[in-house]
Amino acid sequence: MAAESAKEFEALEAQALTLLDIFRLCLAVHLVAESRVLATLVSIVRPPPTLRLQIAQLRREHDGQQLLAERLANLEAGTCDWYNGVLELRVNVLAHAKREDYLRASLDDHVPSPISRGLSSQYATERLRMLSTTSPLQLADQVRYQYA
Repeated sequence: MAAESAKEFEALEAQALTLLDIFRLCLAVHLVAESRVLATLVSIVRPPPTLRLQIAQLRREHDGQQLLAERLANLEAGTCDWYNGVLELRVNVLAHAKREDYLRASLDDHVPSPISRGLSSQYATERLRMLSTTSPLQLADQVRYQYA
């Protein structure tokens, strides 16, 4: 019975680590694609200072999410510290998603519809381009340090 429980725990631990790796990969893809789109946006449209502040805040939040995920990768899965880190990351990501909704609304106020549609298409293209690379995590780190 104890051996079965240990095996089940090991399986759950391996699954949790796999899901964390998937999250880190998806975050890296999102970060790079979004950064490229926002760079295009800033080069085409002169966003007002408030919109520039929102963009900078989102970039800082991405940095925080990456650091939290990296910290989790270095903790033993299933420990109390690991679960606390998962909860912190979850709360951070949910709050970030809400703020991205506000950014999208601000973009709608300041960016003409044809440009907005083009940026959406670029984001989809950039995500696919990133997924075809061999190391999106490395590229995300480069983007992160570019804005440091």
